[in-house]
Amino acid sequence: MKEGSRANALLVELLLVIFFFMISAAILVQVFADAKLKSRTANAYNETMLEAQNIAEDLYAAKDPDAVLNGYGFTAQDGGWVLEKDGYSLKITVREEETDAGILRTYDVSGIEKTHDSSGTEKETVLLTLPSTRYIPKEVSP
Repeated sequence: MKEGSRANALLVELLLVIFFFMISAAILVQVFADAKLKSRTANAYNETMLEAQNIAEDLYAAKDPDAVLNGYGFTAQDGGWVLEKDGYSLKITVREEETDAGILRTYDVSGIEKTHDSSGTEKETVLLTLPSTRYIPKEVSP
């Protein structure tokens, strides 16, 4: 009788150890999947930020902003400009305010991350919006 109860106790202990490792493995897989997703989002954010800063600086200094945007590969869509990248896209909207003394031109450079949810629907998340403003004075006659 003692041999059977020892074997049963060993079997129960072994089952508990296997169950513990199965639960630990499932938790670790979920942790690593979440870490990979956060890493992908952070990478898209960093790339978007660097590209948006470069574009905003070039737009600020440009005499012909449309040529600069065409040089980057942007396409005109819905009154703005769009550049599709791997995992994210850049969208530029232009606002102009004309005053008696000149024109205030503002470019809003937005970085948008494109992801898919569990149902396969594409979801867009705005990562950042970076404004670039330039004042162009009018010629004044004395």
